[in-house]
Amino acid sequence: MSEPEFDESVVKADKQSKAVALIVAIAAFLLVRELVDDVQFASIVAATAGIGVRLYIPYHASVRVPASDRTSLSEHPTVGAYHHGAAGIGLAVLSVVAAAAFVFTQGFVTSVGVGIIAGVVSYVVLSSVLPTG
Repeated sequence: MSEPEFDESVVKADKQSKAVALIVAIAAFLLVRELVDDVQFASIVAATAGIGVRLYIPYHASVRVPASDRTSLSEHPTVGAYHHGAAGIGLAVLSVVAAAAFVFTQGFVTSVGVGIIAGVVSYVVLSSVLPTG
């Protein structure tokens, strides 16, 4: 089975998303580490934010391609069958909510749990609202 052909803008966005995700992860790590002074927690938040950006950017580029020319991201043989836009935004929401919860509660497990709940809820809501990419 051959790999599907994606619009050039999606391929370009996929390549650029790697650099953008790295920058977001570094910035999130530095910011959260300053806010909460917990390196392990900052690492979790940064990784989650970076992965969210990495998922969302190609999705966003894919949705911008006219429907008649669009190849769905889920048609690629190495990509999972989930909503990439909702997952990307959900992971970003998880990061922000978890960091905010840690600032207010100083509880590692509580903050991660609250972040996960917020991320899952946002994924479920967004996967039914956002167009498929």
